[in-house]
Amino acid sequence: MNITEILKTKVESGQTVLTEFESKELLQEIGISVPSQKLTTSKQETITAAEEIGYPVVLKLIAEDVVHKSDTGAVKLNLKTKEEVENAYDELMKIPAQMEKKISVQKMADEPITELIIGMTTDPQFGPALMFGIGGILVELLEDVSFRIAPITEYDANEMIHEIKGFPILDGYRGKPKANIGAIVETLMKISDLVTEHENINEMDLNPVFIYEKGLVCVDARIILKEKENSN
Repeated sequence: MNITEILKTKVESGQTVLTEFESKELLQEIGISVPSQKLTTSKQETITAAEEIGYPVVLKLIAEDVVHKSDTGAVKLNLKTKEEVENAYDELMKIPAQMEKKISVQKMADEPITELIIGMTTDPQFGPALMFGIGGILVELLEDVSFRIAPITEYDANEMIHEIKGFPILDGYRGKPKANIGAIVETLMKISDLVTEHENINEMDLNPVFIYEKGLVCVDARIILKEKENSN
C-alpha cells in the first residue's frame, strides 16, 4: 500500500493520530532513517524481538490514547538483558490505557551530537509550514526554532538551519564533532515534499531527531491527519 492509500484509509476509518510506530514506518517509506523497530503483543514476542534487534533496546508502550509517553513512564531505555526486558514489559503493561496496548521494541540509538526537532503545522492562510530547531526537552523552554512555508528549496532548508541561535552546536562547538548539515537539509526537503503532496497531513512532530557526523536518525515521531470532511 502506498502512502496516499495508507493516509486515506486512516482518515476514512476516523483515525487522525498515527501511533509512533506508524509515523516512523511512514517516514521510513520516504527515506528517513529510524531505529530498527518491531511491534509486539506478548511478553514472549517482546523478548524474541529484543534478541532479534540486538541489545541494548528501548521498549515503548503503543496505545492510541497514550500520547506523551515520557510523561507517563511509557518508555524504558537502554535495556541490556532478557531480564531487564521482562521487567520493563511488566511495568509498561501496568500503565492505564483505554485502547489496545502493544509494545514497540526499538534499537537503542547511539548518543548524538545533539537532539533536533523537525515539525510541520498547517497555517490556515498559507498551508503547510515547516519548523526546525534544537529538540529534546529543551525545545519548549528555548523556543529556538525557524519556520518556512512549504514547499521549500535547498536554499530555504540551509537558511532554516543556520538562523537558529543553537547553530554553533551543529557546527562543532567547543571541539565537538560537526553535525551532518547535508542530512538535515535532505530530511527537511523530504518532509516538505511529503506534506506538499499529501494535503491530509495536518501536523508532524519529529522529536527527537538524533544528529551525528554521518547522518541522522528519527527516534520519535507523531503524525496527525486532518479530520474527514463531511460531504453534506
